[in-house]
Amino acid sequence: MVPPFTRPVLRLLILWAGLLTALAALPAFAAPASSHPQKVQSAPPDLPPAADSAPVLLGGEEVFRIAAPFKAYSPAVRARQISRRLADLATRGTAPEIRVEESDISSDLLADDQVLLSVFDADAAAEGIPRADLAARHAATLGAALARYHDEHRHEALLIGLGKSAGAVLAALALLTLFERGYRRLREAILRKADETIASVERRSFSLVRGSYLRTPLLALLHGIRLAVWASLLYAALHLSLASFPQTRRFATHLSELVLTPLGTLGHGLLDAIPGLLVVVIIGVLARWLIRSASFIFERIGDGRIVLDGFYPEWAAPTRRIVHLLLIAGAVMIAYPYIPGSDSAAFKGVSIFLGVLLSLGSSGVISNIVTGFMITYMRAFKVGDVVRIGETTGIVVSSSLLVTRLRTIRNIEITVPNSQILNGQVTNFSVTGNPTVSTQVTIGYDTPWRQVHALLLDAAARTTGIVHQPPPFVLQTALEDFYIRYELMCVVDNPTRMPFILSALHQAILDAFNEYGVQIMSPHFIDNPGNPAVVPREQWHAAPARPPA
Repeated sequence: MVPPFTRPVLRLLILWAGLLTALAALPAFAAPASSHPQKVQSAPPDLPPAADSAPVLLGGEEVFRIAAPFKAYSPAVRARQISRRLADLATRGTAPEIRVEESDISSDLLADDQVLLSVFDADAAAEGIPRADLAARHAATLGAALARYHDEHRHEALLIGLGKSAGAVLAALALLTLFERGYRRLREAILRKADETIASVERRSFSLVRGSYLRTPLLALLHGIRLAVWASLLYAALHLSLASFPQTRRFATHLSELVLTPLGTLGHGLLDAIPGLLVVVIIGVLARWLIRSASFIFERIGDGRIVLDGFYPEWAAPTRRIVHLLLIAGAVMIAYPYIPGSDSAAFKGVSIFLGVLLSLGSSGVISNIVTGFMITYMRAFKVGDVVRIGETTGIVVSSSLLVTRLRTIRNIEITVPNSQILNGQVTNFSVTGNPTVSTQVTIGYDTPWRQVHALLLDAAARTTGIVHQPPPFVLQTALEDFYIRYELMCVVDNPTRMPFILSALHQAILDAFNEYGVQIMSPHFIDNPGNPAVVPREQWHAAPARPPA
């Protein structure tokens, strides 16, 4: 039973076989005198045909060539006349005997007392052999061509050709049927295995890689293989059918040239490119080995297993990127001349276009990349540090070659370009391990400064997160017109909690000043007070301050 998918192909091939049979029965189609040549049979193997020579044709096939003119007749005109005589002679029932008659000026080739052609001294001179030898060679060639023509155009030969064509059609149908059955089973097995693998990949990537994105290229590849097999079998059947009949043999040759010539050119190009591709592969393997070796070394430097004086572990990752980039650039530069087509004008034009596009459009990107390397080697901060960049304070989440990302106390991630970091000021609160926080208060001159110092230090002692070593201290930073400015300095144990520790410190200061009745206000005087705003000596050590022992 013929599968449904092959029925249109079967109808087409049966119609083609009938058309071939009809063409074979047409005498006018049997011997076209003006067809293009297919074979060079009479030219010596060591001499190429002359550029101005013309072919003598029989049944679309070249018999020999005419290389010399005779009087006003060019080689092309002589060849056409001889081809017409051969075509008329070939339509007769039997192949006549070709004989040569010599005269003073020519050697005439006759068949049934009809002159087919005359060989002149100019022809012999063009071929480089005596005239009699050239005439004898032409006679033998014509006799063989006429005999072959009659053998190929017998009814038995046409029936054999029809049998070959039908056999090619049936073989193609059988192979297509077997292929379709095997293709369906193989396709189901491949897709079943692929679906299991794709589902595993989708689970591992948390659905970032969709299964449809991986399945579609696989289906396209299988469909392409199927089309290639169909095209190959149909081409083989068509070529064999055309080559089975002398009337259509030249179409088979043209079809071969149309299909196989581009494939041959592509194959020759691939073969010619193999040495260069081998060099590219060797360079790629060597570059990959060097990259993996560099990664191995820098990973050991980064985790501290390899220690180099003056080379900090945090430099390992960016230095590894620089080394990788230099290795890849060097490998590309070395392998570029060996890439197939690298010397073509199109390849060079595309390379120049991409170079100009990269140079014009990536100046800002390259500036940020260079700045990223500078920041890394300056050791301004590292991931996990608490920094202030401009007006933004936060924890460094990541630092790449282009940008640095900070997470603020409000859990907002802010992206800062590296060029802005290089041009601004960076404050790193984590560089010493335990950063110092400070807060200021302004108290009037009528409050003992010793009491204010004691209150501020007591508030620092109450606050969780402030370390006792080194101990907190108070500075009187300014004596203003109406009040004194005090600044409390203390060290926190966790830089990431500085805002919360500072808020708790403010709460403790309010509680301490309220307990001892000291108001936190900055007085402003409009007129001189009635009594001087001074602290009597007996109140210098008001609680919680203590006099010296």
